[in-house]
Amino acid sequence: MDIRNSKMAWGLLVLSFLFFIILIVAVNGQENLSFETGLTEFIDTLFPASFNPFWEGISYLGDKMGIGIIALLFILFLWWKKKDYTGIAAFVLCVGLGNELNKWVKDLVARPRPVTADAMEADSFSFPSGHAMVGLLLYLFIAHILANEIKGNVGKLILAAASFLLIILIGISRIVLGAHYPTDVIGGYLLGGIWLFLWVSLYETFKDRLNKQEKKVGT
Repeated sequence: MDIRNSKMAWGLLVLSFLFFIILIVAVNGQENLSFETGLTEFIDTLFPASFNPFWEGISYLGDKMGIGIIALLFILFLWWKKKDYTGIAAFVLCVGLGNELNKWVKDLVARPRPVTADAMEADSFSFPSGHAMVGLLLYLFIAHILANEIKGNVGKLILAAASFLLIILIGISRIVLGAHYPTDVIGGYLLGGIWLFLWVSLYETFKDRLNKQEKKVGT
């Protein structure tokens, strides 16, 4: 599906933007909202402390080291096998600038971290979750590229389901480990989705132009 021509994609983009603005207004400079304490406690009851090593491993896939390793491997794939230099540029800018955008919004909103946050993480603000946002950018951009390599719809659905499941698990891990409020994670997903739409659209546009130029040269 070409998201540039999808009414559903554009509709989700608009809704994501509106909900993100609402969240900014709601959490600006605030700690947990009224419903978040109950929601966090409910999530904690689902996953006892014995599950923490699992959640720490999932969270690692969304932190700087995990993102860096997987991003490097994917760049090597695009360079060595695909020779997709446009994809490399779009991928690096999407994830790299997305991370900087996340930091800027955190400083703008200035929402304090939960008291349960790790001491190292407490040095930065809470909204939106960087793990949720940058993890979404990384894994869904990779899924978008890999989907073009899969011919069958079943394979594409499995890829999409696995990608979304991983992103959801990363978000849950940030709540379970006490690093973020639930709305931080939701905000990360919303801003990440908006930013991903922009860069996937730019990537597809430039790729189409390059393909047309190659066809003209070949004729």
